[in-house]
Amino acid sequence: MTAFEIVALLGAFAGISMVLGGIWLVAKGALTMAATPKADAITIEWKKQFRINTQVPGIAFFLVGLLFITLSLGFLKPPELVPIEFEGEIKGIDEAPNIVVRPANWELPASTGGHINGRVYPDLSVVVLVINAPGYEPFTKSIRIGADGRRIARLGTLELRRKVKESELEKRIATLPFPVPPVESFGVAQ
Repeated sequence: MTAFEIVALLGAFAGISMVLGGIWLVAKGALTMAATPKADAITIEWKKQFRINTQVPGIAFFLVGLLFITLSLGFLKPPELVPIEFEGEIKGIDEAPNIVVRPANWELPASTGGHINGRVYPDLSVVVLVINAPGYEPFTKSIRIGADGRRIARLGTLELRRKVKESELEKRIATLPFPVPPVESFGVAQ
């Protein structure tokens, strides 16, 4: 748990404490729900845009507690997912390649009895790019991605290495001077 999450949880706990404490003070009679004179009214103002004015101190106590709870829950929401954009070019290929992006390896400890009990904290600061194109060797590259702002992975110009090189024998294969007859059957069906 991060320090920010701890502070937000403490704010929520303070708000719950104020609401429950306000209920307890009203029950004991220390805080009144009766209207007080206008001179004793409680006013809360924020940037001259938001203003609460009440002559009932118990309501102000509850409102401040609810404000603590609401703000804390607002800060504890999960962060918005930011997409990762990839920019680059693959040089010298004819067909569309198959491109896979996966996270770097996350290890999960296992015990000797075959039981799996562990925790993984997803980290997308490093991803692995795998490119497969027909006739080329698979291309693999680890890419470090910044965590702040717009997440862009600039790949530059990539050049894949040919898997099979054209041999002299393949160059000497000639086309047939006549059309190949169609294949009608491959044997007897059983």
